[in-house]
Amino acid sequence: MDGKSDTFNIDKELDLRGLDEGTITQKVQEGVSATKKGNFMLVYVNRYEDISIVAKAAFAVKATVDNVLKKNEKDWVVMVKNEVPVAQAG
Repeated sequence: MDGKSDTFNIDKELDLRGLDEGTITQKVQEGVSATKKGNFMLVYVNRYEDISIVAKAAFAVKATVDNVLKKNEKDWVVMVKNEVPVAQAG
């Protein structure tokens, strides 16, 4: 990532801070289906353990977590990419 040619096509942003596991899972999976293949969805969470919930939900619908960014002490941004994970390809 040289900062010059890196671009991210972001189709959707979800603010899932403070929601329960079932709601997070449902909204992530619905969000992935509304995201174009190869594009990103940004998911905002405020509990560290919610990052793994987002990752499991994304993986279940054949998407990947590309990156996790810490915004501040209590907020994280999870970058979910709508693509088939490498481990599942082929």
